[in-house]
Amino acid sequence: MKSKFGYLIICFLFFILSCSASVYDHKTNAKVLMKELPVLNNIECTFKQEKILKNIEKPLISGGNFKFDKSRGVFFETTYPIRTITSYTNKDYEQINDIILAISNRQYSKLDNAFDLYYQKNTEDWTLGLVPKGTTILDKYVGSITIDGSDYIKKIVIDFRDGSRTTQWFSVE
Repeated sequence: MKSKFGYLIICFLFFILSCSASVYDHKTNAKVLMKELPVLNNIECTFKQEKILKNIEKPLISGGNFKFDKSRGVFFETTYPIRTITSYTNKDYEQINDIILAISNRQYSKLDNAFDLYYQKNTEDWTLGLVPKGTTILDKYVGSITIDGSDYIKKIVIDFRDGSRTTQWFSVE
């Protein structure tokens, strides 16, 4: 009886540990991503963004409308707290736009050149982890980028080297 109970405890602990594994425990490469990640299409949805900045007590919250067009790039129309439109198609956001376009156009070898790649898939969802290689400008500022999705990207988390974090949630209604 004791051995069956001990076996059940060990199985339960193994299950808990495997469920809580980080995407960064699962290094991968462009060939695996090509087989595993779904094709991402143009999308319009809402977004919410939370920025946690070093030395600022409260997070900065914003939100609005998001548009992704494979041929043109990323557009954020922030509707709160202030109204602005940001296009990731200009020079200032070129690297971010390049990452998103590489994912949506399935050009994973471009990502493989600039990042160490990590990938984890559950039943319906997937997580992609990107850690900039020391050869990129991003490596100076960005510690990691984590992207969660299913048939569309649901969340992006950018952890900066200074301890700041930006999280964006996307919701198709």
